[in-house]
Amino acid sequence: MFTAMRSFITALALLLVLCTNAAQLRVHGVVTDVDERLPLEQVLVRVYRNGEVVARTLTGPGGRYSFVLENGAEHVIRFSLAGHVTKCYAVDTRGPAWEDDARVMGLEVEMTLFPKVPGLDLGFFDMPMGIARFNPMTGHLAWNDTYAMAIKPEVDRLMAEVDHRRRSAGTLAARGPIRGGEVLR
Repeated sequence: MFTAMRSFITALALLLVLCTNAAQLRVHGVVTDVDERLPLEQVLVRVYRNGEVVARTLTGPGGRYSFVLENGAEHVIRFSLAGHVTKCYAVDTRGPAWEDDARVMGLEVEMTLFPKVPGLDLGFFDMPMGIARFNPMTGHLAWNDTYAMAIKPEVDRLMAEVDHRRRSAGTLAARGPIRGGEVLR
């Protein structure tokens, strides 16, 4: 039993060393208004790791945000601004890694926000608008296209309803369709 416990502790220590020195992912980008694609200031950007808030920042004049994600976890990056619909995307960084790999890979994501529409349930946007998988061993990142295709019809439907209601209320200039229904990839 002592040998089994010692083997378990050794394996756990090795895993911690590998995760500490593995390639990491830096998520960064800009938060913009859906109509003009202009940067939004004072957007609260929070990073959740395995369901707990581990980092937060407010966007500045350029609407920019940046975080380095820890490996070995499921992350959600959530964007909130008063009077706007909250949106997010998810990144899974679990997996084996090479020891002493100090690379930091970059993932740039533009997040568009749009104003809330009174009387319209937009809770669907609490779900991730995209899900990515980062492999710490290879540094490879891939978006889950199956998930994106599954949510796209509902995103398109809701954005068409948002567009219709905002035009009817006169809160949207007649410059073309809202592009906020685009699913992250």
